[in-house]
Amino acid sequence: MLIALALGCAGAAGAQTTGQPAVDQAATAQAEPPAEAVPEMVVTSREQFGKTSYAKLAEALKVLDRMEGASGRHLRMIFKVQLDKDKSGPLPIQLWAVYNSKEEAIESTPDGYFYIPYRADWEAADAKLVSNQAKGSLRATVMLEVLSDGKQPVAYSELRQGAKVLDQAIEEFVGPVMGFFVPSIDELDFSCEPDAHCHVHAALDTGEALEADDQGRPILEFGRKLDRRNPTLQLSATAEDGTPTRLYALPQLHVF
Repeated sequence: MLIALALGCAGAAGAQTTGQPAVDQAATAQAEPPAEAVPEMVVTSREQFGKTSYAKLAEALKVLDRMEGASGRHLRMIFKVQLDKDKSGPLPIQLWAVYNSKEEAIESTPDGYFYIPYRADWEAADAKLVSNQAKGSLRATVMLEVLSDGKQPVAYSELRQGAKVLDQAIEEFVGPVMGFFVPSIDELDFSCEPDAHCHVHAALDTGEALEADDQGRPILEFGRKLDRRNPTLQLSATAEDGTPTRLYALPQLHVF
């Protein structure tokens, strides 16, 4: 439930007493400060995002932070945070890290993607991730952003390693909460935003385009054959006007 706060309300001046001398009324008016303007009501909510603290998530973020520094910075972990079905709340969705009696805003894109960095001070203080939404109203998808200009190829092995990092993030952050085994990621689906107004190009170094799923998203299926070969991929995303746009790799976990 949203919490409504009314700040700075001031009472109106008291009613005049019948028969009071005019000079006394003037003196009273001069002695009392003028009534302050009442500001608009502030509607906010500071509910904890997720069911665990930053310290738990930090274990996976540290791994990706090290990998990102060694991989040429083609990949980074992001979170797409949305209101759950049939839920409503103030927009845009916002997240903060709250620790040591202070807070820092977590950056987001217009598409609703949040970059939660690894911060040793947040981990040490066991920071809490809070949002401007009611508890239980959000759902988050953990995925990768591919930082590619479309010209420099991305190694298959890097995408494979990125999927393993997401495996760890999901296992450490989601597994203990849900209480069940989380299967390994066996596929990445490439997408861009806004989905209906952009195009993803994804091809192997042989020039062979990747197959697409039923939503038109190119898919990279991991397997022993590609593990041995370790090809490179040309990856890019363009908006309707042909300008580069953000490219994402959404992990897929299949249970048979």
